Amino acid sequence: MSVLSQRNRLSALTTSLAGLIAVVAAWIAADNPLSAVLGAVLVLVFFSAGTLPFLIAGDGTGGRGRLAFLVLGMTYVLRILLGVIVYQVASRTAGVDFQVVGLTIIGCALVWTNTQLVSGLQRKNQPTLDL
Repeated sequence: MSVLSQRNRLSALTTSLAGLIAVVAAWIAADNPLSAVLGAVLVLVFFSAGTLPFLIAGDGTGGRGRLAFLVLGMTYVLRILLGVIVYQVASRTAGVDFQVVGLTIIGCALVWTNTQLVSGLQRKNQPTLDL
């Protein structure tokens, strides 16, 4: 198992736990847990898809680093557009509380990012891309 997949699994697990906490809090406070589920799923899909370029780059040799940056740019724009489309479709439904969705997105994104940061800083040898 690669270090990237271990770090992504850890980030997905901690983000899922944060999303579960948000669902329980939304259920208690706003009686609308599906809005928190939507926020947590958006964050998990967005950040999980963001690791695709690193899987393409591999160890960074053989010129795959350039391809990885191209894929990174294309997938980033695609992920943003898909997120906006999902958000617009959700905005047309009556049962979505956008404060709950927004707070869940912020909380889960912070958890994912901090988990990636902490687990990345624990590595002894940092990978580099050969451009």
